[in-house]
Amino acid sequence: MRACRTTDERLFDFVDGLEPDLESHVETCDYCQDFLAELWVGELSTDLSAPVLRQIRFDEFLRELGQLTVDVATAMARAFLAYGPAADDAGEAESANLLPPPDDEE
Repeated sequence: MRACRTTDERLFDFVDGLEPDLESHVETCDYCQDFLAELWVGELSTDLSAPVLRQIRFDEFLRELGQLTVDVATAMARAFLAYGPAADDAGEAESANLLPPPDDEE
């Protein structure tokens, strides 16, 4: 067991695709990266550690980009509903629950 407390069995399962939740951990853990590099260098004729880690980082980038895209699309939809052509119908905007409640200044 490494200092990060990940067992060899879990890393072998990760290599076999049975532990996909370890992907983000392996991306940042030097201990696990060293273990996997030794494993891959010992068993393969070519060193795949750099391309595999690059792919893991690229997959993480794509996940974050997808989330950002969803966040931007949501913000744009809210802005369109709040300020677009239908914004004159205050009842419609309130029913969508996208605008803050009006201030009661009496």
